[in-house]
Amino acid sequence: MEKYNHSIIVLVILLFLVSCSQDTAKKAQSANAEAKTSDKTELLCWKDIRVGELPPEGAYYAIDSLVKKWGLCYERVETGCEIDDKTRKLQKEADRSNDLYFKSLENKLGKNWKQKFDKELQIADSINWIRISEQIRSMNK
Repeated sequence: MEKYNHSIIVLVILLFLVSCSQDTAKKAQSANAEAKTSDKTELLCWKDIRVGELPPEGAYYAIDSLVKKWGLCYERVETGCEIDDKTRKLQKEADRSNDLYFKSLENKLGKNWKQKFDKELQIADSINWIRISEQIRSMNK
């Protein structure tokens, strides 16, 4: 019974660490990333705007490794839990930029590159989430 209580405490602490209340540092990083994004208007790049709580450690390993494998330019921006005008503007700018970048990738990689990428990502993500789940289970033992 004591192991079970300890596991619950560890899980609650982990959830607290990735909750929205911890977004202050990420908002500062987001502001820096947004400034960098503004400076790179000439450079086409996939801008992935993430809104909400931060996922568990390792959740982005699959996409990060595939982006490297495919040789894509990829920027992830964590905005936190609040959706405000600044976040909406950032998303609209990213959508426009992504449309241009994805069209350039169609010319380079073929018309169905995104479907192939997404299929590889789905497989890699499922393997990655199995690892994350196993780590969480092992912490709860």
